Amino acid sequence: MKNCCFYLLALLLSVACSGNGGSVKNEFKGKLTATKQLVKTGEKRFQLDTDTKVKPPYIQIYTDRAGGNQLTFLNPRKNSIYFYDYSDTAYVKQIVFEREGADAILSAGAYYIKSPDSIYVFNRPMIEVALSDSLGRVHNRVTFLDKNDKEWASHNPQYLLSTVTPLMLVDNHLLLPGLAPFPEMLADRENFRFTASIDLATNKTEYHHLYPEELFGSGLNWGGDLLQLPYPAITPDAKMVHSFPNSHSLYISDWNSDASTTVYGGSNNAGTIAPIDHEAKGTPDELTYACYMEQDLYAAIIHDPYRKVYYRYLLHGLPGATLKTPIDSKPLTIVVMDEQFRYLGESEIGTGQEWNWKNSFVTKEGLNIERIGTEPEDDDYLTFWLFNLKDL
Repeated sequence: MKNCCFYLLALLLSVACSGNGGSVKNEFKGKLTATKQLVKTGEKRFQLDTDTKVKPPYIQIYTDRAGGNQLTFLNPRKNSIYFYDYSDTAYVKQIVFEREGADAILSAGAYYIKSPDSIYVFNRPMIEVALSDSLGRVHNRVTFLDKNDKEWASHNPQYLLSTVTPLMLVDNHLLLPGLAPFPEMLADRENFRFTASIDLATNKTEYHHLYPEELFGSGLNWGGDLLQLPYPAITPDAKMVHSFPNSHSLYISDWNSDASTTVYGGSNNAGTIAPIDHEAKGTPDELTYACYMEQDLYAAIIHDPYRKVYYRYLLHGLPGATLKTPIDSKPLTIVVMDEQFRYLGESEIGTGQEWNWKNSFVTKEGLNIERIGTEPEDDDYLTFWLFNLKDL
């Protein structure tokens, strides 16, 4: 009986994404010519205190009034933002948010530092953005949750904010990139907008950006969550570019518009991406996991203004993956494009067990990616490897 159950599970995993309907082919696979590659050029190590762990959930590089860069990151355990001098890696300060009282932020999930006394903090349990000063005092709150709508969560975006899906400021509007966490939510795709926008002058909130019909329409089932998470970036001319996990193309739009255009932004090696061959409602978890693990899927898109390029992350599929295969086992490739999204090359750097790629950001020194150490003393430092472009 045990062998029979194992066989049925293996069969489910093998057919999870085998349907042809809605498959996304890579028309330029094997046809692109690389002229650049990424190479390691340096390392940054920030010493942590005993209350701080590696792999912080959120990082922002903040440029202070003197023009210096500060590395800031979230410490969930202390409900605080830590500040380090990026140049010499010295600790500067921290801002601690109270969990009770008039200034309460129950659990900080993300933030955007506009200035020393204009820090917008995403208060995760309340689904609100609080305006704080440098002492942690709250001066204003904007909430997204309608407590009178018992079905609110079923037709509004949720927020998996991170260093590569950050709060962004455009034209004095604070943007919160969101997602539809369940596949059945996209049955009403044409009315579901996944980016929240707060007008900082009026506190008015609007929603923008639709899931593309060709990717998510016609009842296509991508399983929700990680396969429906759009990764955003701001272009030099203040437009939005979105990287969807299931598309070799990139989607470009105004930050406050639903209309978008596409441009190819794929890998020379990525294969066809197929949806789950099961109706959205009641999709078994093992089918969703297989669809994510077995296929090549895209992730973060990062603009580098210093080198005038984009980096797009690709997580390679593991065809033999099972439910016991760790989710961070997929190999990571970084595709590099110029500012017109022309292909320059790509480099595979390892797996998610070596890199916390969600903590990636750009400085003058290069592309920073958090490196996961293997020795006990590595837990005492937040470590980033620096990558730069080299001609082939």
